[in-house]
Amino acid sequence: MMMKCIYCLEDKPEALYRKTEHVIPQSFGVFKNNFTLNKVVCDNCNKYFGDNLEIDLARDTYEGHSRFEFNVKKPDDYKSYGKNSRIIIRIAEGPLKGTYAYREYSPDSNKIVLKLVPQVGFRKLDSDEYEYYLLDEIPDKEYLEKNDFDLKHTQAIKAFGTDVNQLEQKLKEKNISFKLRGEIAPPDKSDDLLCEIEGEIDRTIFRAIAKIAFNYLAFWQTSEFLYYRDFDNVRKYIRYGEAVNYPIVRVIDKAILADEPSTGKRRLGHLITVNWAGDNLSIVGQVSLFNWVTYVVCLARNFSGERRNIKKGHLFNTNSQEIYMLETK
Repeated sequence: MMMKCIYCLEDKPEALYRKTEHVIPQSFGVFKNNFTLNKVVCDNCNKYFGDNLEIDLARDTYEGHSRFEFNVKKPDDYKSYGKNSRIIIRIAEGPLKGTYAYREYSPDSNKIVLKLVPQVGFRKLDSDEYEYYLLDEIPDKEYLEKNDFDLKHTQAIKAFGTDVNQLEQKLKEKNISFKLRGEIAPPDKSDDLLCEIEGEIDRTIFRAIAKIAFNYLAFWQTSEFLYYRDFDNVRKYIRYGEAVNYPIVRVIDKAILADEPSTGKRRLGHLITVNWAGDNLSIVGQVSLFNWVTYVVCLARNFSGERRNIKKGHLFNTNSQEIYMLETK
């Protein structure tokens, strides 16, 4: 029996549809009566998504880090991208204020702790605070002098996460002299420090989010409905990264649930909705993992296919592992 995949649109034998595709990736929780797709996503597409989209969504986003904060995953499951991460962490208090860090699992404490990345800090004249730079981003001596950094006193330069020889070589390349005067021991509880977090949401993450929205629509609709050519833009974007001349995924600073604030405390869980857009011509999905950032996904623009009631919405509660249907008033 030949079957057509809703992503690659290739006709393949039923034997190549053995894997189950989950609407919410299992890395973000296992739920009772979970929403899954069977025999509509081929094994090849399923594997591609797991190896190329879901892994980055789970391991290298703020939402992925939140899995450990909300006990969806255990600390020893944590995998760090280190200095190559999309997530930039800077310590915001104490003697390490301003330093760059990354998160790593510590088997000794069975916790996720902060580790300092290789970096060097320069103190400005008449100041007690340091401005830190990654080793490959150290400015030239002329820039530092022009911006009133103190390069004459050794104590005005601090370095973390690097050995002396490497540091001296990097500074020598910038015509900056350095002589070791002593070592600084980081605080024992660096994992409890207040931090500032920045993150890059790139096309890979957008594609992973779009897949969740498309899977959600596919869970409620027939495969024949998903074969409409109006979905080709989103399916090619998800599967092959092909862009179009309009944003398929947007980030908005607005809660999905009407009774929740744009910022502040919200219900805990993942939210997904799908409905006709305000123009009543396009199909739009919304995804919010851990009810944090709201992603709006254009699933089909100016849909020309069958008109049907597609309005759906659910909360995936990560505490109770229950899935609740959303209702409108």
